[in-house]
Amino acid sequence: MQIPVEQIIPDPEQKQRNLEGQSPGELRKGLSAVGLNQPVLVRQVNGSGTYMIVVGERRWRTAQSAGQSGIECTVRSDVSEQDIRELQLSESYHHESVPPMEMGRAFLNYRERFGVSQQELARRTGITPGTIHHYESLVRNLAADLGEKVRSGELTFKEGRSIADIEGADRQREIAEPFVSGRLSSVYVEKVVGYAKKNPGMPIEQILEDVLKGTRAEDKAQKEAEPTPKIGVDISKLESAALQLAGELDAMQLQVIPEYRRLNTISALRILDSKVQSAMLFLSGGLARESGMPRPLIRTVKI
Repeated sequence: MQIPVEQIIPDPEQKQRNLEGQSPGELRKGLSAVGLNQPVLVRQVNGSGTYMIVVGERRWRTAQSAGQSGIECTVRSDVSEQDIRELQLSESYHHESVPPMEMGRAFLNYRERFGVSQQELARRTGITPGTIHHYESLVRNLAADLGEKVRSGELTFKEGRSIADIEGADRQREIAEPFVSGRLSSVYVEKVVGYAKKNPGMPIEQILEDVLKGTRAEDKAQKEAEPTPKIGVDISKLESAALQLAGELDAMQLQVIPEYRRLNTISALRILDSKVQSAMLFLSGGLARESGMPRPLIRTVKI
């Protein structure tokens, strides 16, 4: 539905995104490839001719800055305040380049406001619980001055969320120093943090020496060892991927999808449905064997 740009207003609770005044180029730069094609979702304000943005403010401001008279929107009237905040979190994470510290605060603010666990937020948004935990740890556990270094780019998100697992601000600063100064690449941060956890009283220089020695020895052993095929499935990763896919399938229903893409998507989902039903049958059969109950009948649903 085409709606005149001047009849659309931003959500006042999203002002912290600071999009006003940016040029069309700056606004477009903040959108991912998916976000560029995502429709603007709005709700009508008290039955008036004004519409408030639920998701898609950056796209609306891009159109506004470019002088467009109207923009394609999806109008929803059946969304609760909690639904709106969840859609905005999903948009920020999946479709925009939101700084890690801001993303962490957004997760925390939502969970404190609505009393939701990380697992429940993951189910509602399709963002994995581990991802939510890592972002929130930057705000909850990382020393404030190191949080500023994440904000400025002196520490990467990977470095910041790993160092946040270390107890004590002073110890965090010791671990962070070689990464802030550029002495060490972020590829080593998880090994350094893991070593520091096992040896809490060891000086950082000794940790670095031991980690680098171990890395060289490990690299040498890997070169000499014969490659072995990977066996089995990581169930935790499978569960996280399933939650993320569930969120993306929900988000898909807010998009305008061309007919030729619909046919390809339906075909892919039919294959997925077949595999899901097969996996469900296997898992349900295992439960039945353990409990002594008869195996349930699972019917395949056509898409």
